[in-house]
Amino acid sequence: MHQPIFKSLAVVVVVLRTANSFQVVSGFGFGGTTRASSTAYSVAANNHHNGLSRIRTNTRLFESSSSSSSSSAASEWMENERRLEEEMDREDSAASSTTASTTTATAEKPSSSTGSSSPSITNANADASADCRWEELHGNYILRPPSDAPPRALLHFLGGALLGAAPQLSYRYLLERLSRRGYLVVATPYQLSFDHLKTCDEIVGRFELVAPDLAKQYGAVPVVGVGHSCGSLLHMLITSLFPDTPRAANALLSYNNPSVADAVPLFEEAVVPLFKDERRNGSGLMKAMIGVAREQFNGKVPSDEALLHLLQSLPTPFPKEVTESILTPSLVTLPAPIRESLTNLLAEPTYNALSNNKLNIPSLLLQSLDVTQQIPKLIDEVQEGARDFVPTPDAMSAAARRAYRCRRTLLLQFENDSLDDSESLEGYLKEAESVMKMKRPMITIDLQRKVLAGNHLTPLLGPSGGESWGEVLEESLGGVLDLVPNVGNNDDDGEMDGSEGRDSAKAVRETLGYEQVERVVDELALSLP
Repeated sequence: MHQPIFKSLAVVVVVLRTANSFQVVSGFGFGGTTRASSTAYSVAANNHHNGLSRIRTNTRLFESSSSSSSSSAASEWMENERRLEEEMDREDSAASSTTASTTTATAEKPSSSTGSSSPSITNANADASADCRWEELHGNYILRPPSDAPPRALLHFLGGALLGAAPQLSYRYLLERLSRRGYLVVATPYQLSFDHLKTCDEIVGRFELVAPDLAKQYGAVPVVGVGHSCGSLLHMLITSLFPDTPRAANALLSYNNPSVADAVPLFEEAVVPLFKDERRNGSGLMKAMIGVAREQFNGKVPSDEALLHLLQSLPTPFPKEVTESILTPSLVTLPAPIRESLTNLLAEPTYNALSNNKLNIPSLLLQSLDVTQQIPKLIDEVQEGARDFVPTPDAMSAAARRAYRCRRTLLLQFENDSLDDSESLEGYLKEAESVMKMKRPMITIDLQRKVLAGNHLTPLLGPSGGESWGEVLEESLGGVLDLVPNVGNNDDDGEMDGSEGRDSAKAVRETLGYEQVERVVDELALSLP
């Protein structure tokens, strides 16, 4: 197993002293109050670039899970946690005299800044592909609640493997429905890697870039981690090993913790032999094709450099040195008059025609490349020697047992999901509760596991264009379904029952399969802050 190289972040635990903050509040089943101020987020973001480590626990958590090493690692973790809790208690006591005035300030802050007028939030890269409410800021996709009221909570969303690279596309309907319930959604894309710790570090770093601006605008709101499949696994690791990312609650959908051998059939027998040879694994060709596609989807004729790279990446029977000596820049240079003609007559008109509509197809295609580019990245990691996830599944389970500290967790699984590991995680989190109660017996933990109809892909269901596409489908197909016996709103006599709009929309959702997403949204809205 190779040792992961971490980016940086100092551990910051700060009592709320200003109105510009996110807080983990005590009104949601918690025994105490822990707050991370916007100053803390700023300091954390600065330390991220200074070479320090975010990781809380030492690497022995990720070594053998045998009883001999487990007890010593757990004891050291408990000692560290005891010191952390004592420091938090001292700071809470010192700040108790100013709590009332601070709470008043935080309550007043959102009323003067709520909305999308804040210049720090407004972003020229707002995604207009299907819903103008989506914004892109510092690599995060933000979806605000539709009303001017303060959000119920901030939902930090992480999608599943591969599709988590474009959550604003793959989970668009689910997230827009949650936004309608009054939540501020921050969906952080990530590139899948064998090294989960490095991925977590990148996710936290990206989230911290946007958190201070949102805190200035909305004041104190609880932060809730919501993840699906691999995203649930990453939220578990973040909560366990990154103490400077407090969470009021976590909602983990279809938690999944497989080994590489379980996730990829015939990994050692077929995948490794195929991809360990750099000349034959096709990674370079895929990267070159993605590079050309990005320029095309931006309304440009591919550059000479991109075309040269593509030609040099094509498989040939000749050594790489021979190919590069034949395919020189001078051979692939496109004359300027031809390039200008292609741009003016073909590239730009096509791009403008596809962009000037509600779908904004070039934007969708560009974002889909974020998913595709993970494949050559994973091939490169296999070629470099990756054979299992870091940490391994056993080590991740050990982290959940020893270090998980979120006091309110919802595990949501689906009836027909053979990939789900929520039951195992429930057992580990109960062990984590026992560890926490050894230090603070009065602490309360709210852990629930619920089962809904559906399968592993249920959160992905829904129109790919989000609510706006759903409204079009429900309007156009609803009338058709009303005419079909036993579907829509017809009663036993074939007469309309007077609830056409409501029931026909539900009938469309049930017919197309994404009514199950509505049930997921209902459960989350009921269980979360």
